[in-house]
Amino acid sequence: MKVTTAAAALLLIACGAEPLAQDGAPGKTVLVRVGQSLDLKLQTIGPGEYASPPTISSAAVRFLGVSLIGPPVPAGVTQRFSFQAVAPGSAIIVFRHTGQNPVVEDTVEVR
Repeated sequence: MKVTTAAAALLLIACGAEPLAQDGAPGKTVLVRVGQSLDLKLQTIGPGEYASPPTISSAAVRFLGVSLIGPPVPAGVTQRFSFQAVAPGSAIIVFRHTGQNPVVEDTVEVR
């Protein structure tokens, strides 16, 4: 099941040291260049968290790690999943929650 409005996602595309903020939504396609880093922020609603590592459908994108962002808010934790675009192609990244939040799927197109 894809997320519609149950979980909020913010996509950050980092080009070099300074990330560029871009509002996004689950199920969105993100375009990046080979060598570019990508941070996906996911906010949970209720108990649990998005499991690490997420499932990645191809070798175009490499998972670097996950971290918590700021103190938890009453709704739940906010997580930052970091990736590196390593080869041209397309990758579907699937985030599964340990609680009741729906699955989040994002597509990354690497050029």
